[in-house]
Amino acid sequence: MAIVSAPQPGSVTPQALTPTTSRIKPSSLVYWTRFLLAIVAGFANTFLHIGQTTLGDLALIAGIAVALGFYAISILIVRHVFHLGEIELKGKRRDITLGGGTFIVVWVMVSVVLNTLWGH
Repeated sequence: MAIVSAPQPGSVTPQALTPTTSRIKPSSLVYWTRFLLAIVAGFANTFLHIGQTTLGDLALIAGIAVALGFYAISILIVRHVFHLGEIELKGKRRDITLGGGTFIVVWVMVSVVLNTLWGH
């Protein structure tokens, strides 16, 4: 028969030693990274003067190329800076696909608004 005693006041339990910091989920980290880089890509389109008046028919292709470049940077950040892979993101190729829709929508919205406000 084991005798179990209640913890004494002032004693330290193992639960008290573990830090209780809130950690952001890996998927949220990917979404926020892609969200912020989409805003940067939208600003880049505007400040590089990628528009119909400067590039003509190539404006769409150039704008998409800038966005794809920023998306590729986001993939490198997720893989090599945050060290997130299939296990942490719970799926195959999630480091590439997760947050893609968010990136596209935010990039288009920022590009359109900035082009409307400061269009050349």
